[in-house]
Amino acid sequence: MKLIAQSENIENIISKDSIYVDKTEYIFNLTKQYERVFFSRPRRFGKSLTLNTIGTLFEKGVEPYFKETWIYDKWDQDKYPVLHLSFLEYSKTDIDEFKELFSLSISDFAKTLGYDDAVSSKKPNRAIIELFNILEKEERQIVVLIDEYDCQLTANINNPALYDEFKNCIRDFYAALKGKKQIKFLAV
Repeated sequence: MKLIAQSENIENIISKDSIYVDKTEYIFNLTKQYERVFFSRPRRFGKSLTLNTIGTLFEKGVEPYFKETWIYDKWDQDKYPVLHLSFLEYSKTDIDEFKELFSLSISDFAKTLGYDDAVSSKKPNRAIIELFNILEKEERQIVVLIDEYDCQLTANINNPALYDEFKNCIRDFYAALKGKKQIKFLAV
């Protein structure tokens, strides 16, 4: 008997031949109708898998991961680099470490695109702006996926000072994303 998928990665689900409830029609409609999406669902409702599925479609296309799904013969998007940020990877207790690791993720992503020294800021909002400036010159677009967007805030709900520092940093980062034409698709 096959196991129901318990992974947050579509590639793992397919490689292990697990049962996958095909939600690709919804993802297709979502990506066709909107450029910016905010998912607000309770924990363990598949947000991470949904973001991973969107990222795989934009970055790798339908082969070989979506062969027996609804989207297989309908997805016609070009491929785009995907900046997939998971706030779980960053500090919940040290704002400076949070900023440094967050900015490093953006810098590392820029390097994968061939922009080795393009992003040097240690502030996430400045780092993403540096990336967008390079992308604008190259007339390139990316997909931005942000998982566990509230991790630092929920971890510090009882620590008002630290909560405010994280809130301000994250707010400034989201402000830097607003209206950027370098973003093909954004999901949080």
